[in-house]
Amino acid sequence: MNLASAGDWIAWAGVVLPLLVLAWSAWQYVALQRREEARQRFDKFFRVMEKIGEQQGSIAAKIAAVYELRKYPEYKELIVRLCNDAAPRVVGDNAIMLRREFELTSQFFENDGEI
Repeated sequence: MNLASAGDWIAWAGVVLPLLVLAWSAWQYVALQRREEARQRFDKFFRVMEKIGEQQGSIAAKIAAVYELRKYPEYKELIVRLCNDAAPRVVGDNAIMLRREFELTSQFFENDGEI
């Protein structure tokens, strides 16, 4: 590879520059996709939290929502705090089941995924 003339440099630049632009575009696309996935994941987490906090709704749906929190280890601190604070405040019919699920979910995170 001998780049002796300006024409050689222009030819190589004509090959290398588009490849660099393509690589940069691919990197930006992947970064954008990751941000979008993170936003969608947060939206799902937020909907689960809303389900738990609803005034109405079945106890079974709330128990399932508390169990679903185990899929979000990135929010571990918040989830453990919620479980520990909310469990004693749960009242009503079948409250023992929801309290138990709060306790199990808290234990799950405190024991690094083991109950």
